[in-house]
Amino acid sequence: MLSRRRRSARQAYNFIYFLANFYYHFLLGTKIKGKIKLKEKKLILVANHRSFNDPPLIGTFAYSFRRSFDVYILAKKDLFQIHPFFTKILKLLHAIPLDRTGMDATAIKLALEALEKENYLVIFPEGTRNKTDQLLEGKSGVGYIALKSGAKIVPIFLKNTDKPFLRQLLRLDRIELIVGEPIILPQLSANSKNSKIVTSIIMKELERLKDEDSCC
Repeated sequence: MLSRRRRSARQAYNFIYFLANFYYHFLLGTKIKGKIKLKEKKLILVANHRSFNDPPLIGTFAYSFRRSFDVYILAKKDLFQIHPFFTKILKLLHAIPLDRTGMDATAIKLALEALEKENYLVIFPEGTRNKTDQLLEGKSGVGYIALKSGAKIVPIFLKNTDKPFLRQLLRLDRIELIVGEPIILPQLSANSKNSKIVTSIIMKELERLKDEDSCC
């Protein structure tokens, strides 16, 4: 049985995602192509990163599929230093602070623990918001987490999340969330070299989703 404090946190968690779902899917009319076809309770969702909209959008999408599991998101640690209230919100939403200057052992440990407890984990392999039309090189941490956890990976390409709000609202630049097929990884040990190989595989799949969307 949940304690009163945990029950209150759970209610707040659900309420925030309810509001985010209303904002992105009803107000902005986000278009979703594809769906998560796996029934596994622990999944890594990887996506390109262009806007501050991306984390809550992916989190909301994952939340809508999670049923009884939670959604965790790797977020840059700078966000936890903006304001104490904002930090509380991030923690409530299971955001894991990540130091992007190098391989953050603490963040990786927390991410692996979240997956071990059969949760969803959201990762943006580019490591930062990308303002170009080409995907940035992926960080090897995502490959390491994938190999170490053994979790299945679902690639997601986000489109128009960086467009002006009014154009999104009027559906002139409608936000799209394109879900790819699960990525099948080779059986490799979790080391630096193999982590880079797996990260490359993940980024190629995101690139493929991008190219497919462009040609259609």
